[in-house]
Amino acid sequence: MNTPSSAGWPQQPQTYPHPQPHPEETRRWLLVPALFTALTLVAGGLGYASSYLPRCPLWFSLPYLVPLGLTALAWRRPRTPAQRTNRIVAGSIGAGLALFCAKAVEAVLMFLGLALWLIHGD
Repeated sequence: MNTPSSAGWPQQPQTYPHPQPHPEETRRWLLVPALFTALTLVAGGLGYASSYLPRCPLWFSLPYLVPLGLTALAWRRPRTPAQRTNRIVAGSIGAGLALFCAKAVEAVLMFLGLALWLIHGD
């Protein structure tokens, strides 16, 4: 007996539908990361200028790499709306942290100085 598979019918390849991303999810978004980058740089400059760190060695400004790294996360291309939200939050935390980074470094240095003074005395 001839069955359809042995009768020479052409076999069609199995195709599985791949989910296509929505067009609004694949668009490049440059405005939000650019705004967070500019805001982070301005906030970092204002925080650094209003502190005592400009009179210190340049390596005291290394903690500014943390806010800049958080802001750099905003430049990654989001694939889902949740990733877009996460990147907006990371950029805003980076900008806020840049504003208070110099004051945090000053507080840590004051605490270390006070602790060393208490340990060693006059």
